[in-house]
Amino acid sequence: MPLDFKDLVVIITGGGGGLGRAYAHMYAKGKAKVVINDVSQANADKVVAEVKKLGGDAIAAVGSVMDGQKIVDQAVKAYGTVHVLINNAGVLRDRSFRKMTEKEFNDVYDIHVKGAYAITKAVWPLFRAQKFGRIVNTASPAGVYGNGGQTNYAGAKMALVTFAQVLDKEGVKYNIKANTIAPLAASAMTQTVMTPEVLSHLDPDHVAPLIGVLTARNGPDVGGRLFEVGGGYFAETKWQQSEGYVWKADDSFTPSAIDLQWPKVFDYSKATYPSQSDAARMMEVMKLQPSLPPNPQGPPPPITFKDYTVIITGGGNGLGASYARYYAKYGGNVVVNDISADAANKVVEEVNKLGGKGVAAIGSIEDDAEKIVKIAVEKFGTVHALVNNAGILRDKAFVNMTPELFNSVLDIHVRGTWKMCKAVWPYMHKQNYGRILNTSSPNGVAGAHGQSNYGTAKAAIIGFTKALAIEGRKNNIYVNALAPSAGTQMTATVWTEELLNTFKADYVAPIACYLTSRECKDTAQIIKAYGGLAAAYRYERSAGIVFPNDRPATPDQLAARWQEVITFDKRATHPTSSADSKGPIVANFANKAGARL
Repeated sequence: MPLDFKDLVVIITGGGGGLGRAYAHMYAKGKAKVVINDVSQANADKVVAEVKKLGGDAIAAVGSVMDGQKIVDQAVKAYGTVHVLINNAGVLRDRSFRKMTEKEFNDVYDIHVKGAYAITKAVWPLFRAQKFGRIVNTASPAGVYGNGGQTNYAGAKMALVTFAQVLDKEGVKYNIKANTIAPLAASAMTQTVMTPEVLSHLDPDHVAPLIGVLTARNGPDVGGRLFEVGGGYFAETKWQQSEGYVWKADDSFTPSAIDLQWPKVFDYSKATYPSQSDAARMMEVMKLQPSLPPNPQGPPPPITFKDYTVIITGGGNGLGASYARYYAKYGGNVVVNDISADAANKVVEEVNKLGGKGVAAIGSIEDDAEKIVKIAVEKFGTVHALVNNAGILRDKAFVNMTPELFNSVLDIHVRGTWKMCKAVWPYMHKQNYGRILNTSSPNGVAGAHGQSNYGTAKAAIIGFTKALAIEGRKNNIYVNALAPSAGTQMTATVWTEELLNTFKADYVAPIACYLTSRECKDTAQIIKAYGGLAAAYRYERSAGIVFPNDRPATPDQLAARWQEVITFDKRATHPTSSADSKGPIVANFANKAGARL
């Protein structure tokens, strides 16, 4: 049965050109009603005229996606409701991390993430009331795999992947499905970074069929998923988690013990696919711990943090305080940042008693990043490692999520992390050495109900980490992200007493500290840690399918082969870079069917 788009009311943000225009044409052929949002009246009007010529109906809704409610109000005034939202609007502000300004960072997040939130929030009550809604977010290979010069864009694009996962979880009982695509296509944005020859093979019409399959009234049951697409190639990409390695959580849990077994963390022979709950594995670890022997130690000399200066944000309690104590135990210089002077000073006292050297740096990571780093440099001469740990929770179902709740979590976790990295970067760059550990979360990977803000922010950290790692590598600056589960102030509101006692922050600290040591040579890794366990995340991509590069498929042709797109078998690959992502797309350039019909 053909896919049904008749009378669907579709909002396409950034619909005045490129991908958005291609989508509009596809919907027009299916007799849909299309709302073309763009910041340019002329571009929007041009596409509206094209839609009408192709047999659809359309209006222009000019303005920024930051004013999402206004756009949705225009759609409702014209057509009575909205059925489909395509979050496609975007901007590029590419620049090396060293030279990137805060405005260039904010501009990208405002449009891609806060804008997507604003307009999605506006359609959500309509979707719930009519028990039907389809959302497609637009990520990018840069967001999924990281890309140099795009620390802002990569973080924002990865954020949208988990934002869709959370929306999909919360929308289940209302028949609301949300997915994400990572397209490679010719557009105003990509023409500045790709050659005309490459762009000629990346017609936006190659992406439109996927949008069709994901949003048709009678399309397949698909939600919370990520797809890579471009040039006639279609594949699904998902997270895979290693079984990991469990260390005995006692005094033998030293950096040297971790170093000895560290390669086992990346053994994917018994890999699983992360879901919202890791409860079964956590229970296994809890049962295993009492029977484990002390950890064997690596060859001498033992790893220490003597004369090694580390800044820990949010270091006044929970995970941050545990990290501070662990560094101190091995002789580190520890800069304890917190907004509470009492909390920070208390941890500094503990650091000094344990054999380290501590100093408090009071202030907000959003407003005082340079001041915090200055305290470290004045006290200890430089900074070797930064642990971005500060964070807040503001959980709320999406229907009740306010802009303040959404933006405050994004600002602390993402902008705060960016600003701290920015402040330490000149020192690390100059000394040709640095270690940065950012904090993501299992819920940043898989999404969780009630955490559209937190999950989105923690996913942004993943994209940012991968992009920053690419830029730092040539200067021996390694950047990784930790996805910890531990009993802390933040989780005390949602965890049972038994879980809080079993999975102490002290059992995450050794892994976090090892990741920032001289001995750890990994970069761009996302590591899960709890209760003595460390496991790694990587991507798995289906073999996918291809259509001729010179003849874009129709939505119905793609739907007929959908099962092939989502089949994971022995042909699946594990891409780690934007180059890996582009490989099968570029390989399909030579696949010709002849002149277009």
